Amino acid sequence: MGAPQARLSELGERLIDLGWEVEVLTALPNYPTGKVFEEFDSQQPHVHQVGRIRTVRVPLYTAKQGFIKRIRCYFSFVRGAKRFGPKLCQRPDLLFVESPPLFISYAAKYLAKRWNCPFVFNVSDLWPESAIRMGVVKPGFATKMAERLELATYRRATAITGQSDEIIASVQARCPEVRTQVITNGVDPSRFGPGHADDEARQLLGAEPGPIFIFAGLLGLAQGLNQILDLAKSLEDSTPGRFVLVGDGPAREDLEKRIQRESIDRVKIVPAQPRERIPALLACADVAIISLGMTIPGAVPSKIYEAMASSLPILLNADGEPARRIKEAGCG
Repeated sequence: MGAPQARLSELGERLIDLGWEVEVLTALPNYPTGKVFEEFDSQQPHVHQVGRIRTVRVPLYTAKQGFIKRIRCYFSFVRGAKRFGPKLCQRPDLLFVESPPLFISYAAKYLAKRWNCPFVFNVSDLWPESAIRMGVVKPGFATKMAERLELATYRRATAITGQSDEIIASVQARCPEVRTQVITNGVDPSRFGPGHADDEARQLLGAEPGPIFIFAGLLGLAQGLNQILDLAKSLEDSTPGRFVLVGDGPAREDLEKRIQRESIDRVKIVPAQPRERIPALLACADVAIISLGMTIPGAVPSKIYEAMASSLPILLNADGEPARRIKEAGCG
């Protein structure tokens, strides 16, 4: 489960605790492999309970890699949401919309008008700016059109929320008339800490001696995980320490090939684990790695908060807001 999914799941449960009724309209599960999970019919919508939340899942074109395929994936969800949302969801009093992808705003505006309800647009990454910074797209006509869509969506929404000060500052600078609010990622501290370590997690990380440096999350292009492999290679044989990458994603295959090709024995990749197992894995580690391939304005990885709650020192290779938060907490 990625950071947005975890945050939204927790938000939904807390809203229910406060007396709200929560319903989710989303895609058939396919993250991070880019394939619909086997227990779901990839051609049909699916309605089920996730905890206390009624969840409506709509079919879409799935893609793990490739820019054009990803765009097709995003727009196929827009079509699915427009088609099945009014049929399978109750009319809400408020629509809370998660971006990216930015193109979900087409579905948001359609459904808000159809249901005659306000919508809050949550920005966890600034698109298209982040995509340009990561080299996914080049500045040009397409990105200018995306920027127009971005600003039009901000102005159409009832309010804008974001996961960092930098995101909200960017929105306010360009749309000062828009209502905004920072809602950071976070954790429940009672679920993390040294007391959550167990033998299963220790066995998964390995019994070799030396401190364990752990990265748990998406093995993606923006994470710059080759830097961890570079660090592992640079250590002298007499220096203790092992690196464990827990997760899956588009960069995993290339990382595994490089580890094998260059015999980087200090690095181990562990398959993605259920969300509820992450506290135990962190509790068995000695240092948490927060890796970013580049500085992306507004990006504050949720792994920072999990590491803090686990009482782990943090090794960060970025500046900006993530570095400021770690320095303020004195944990890295």
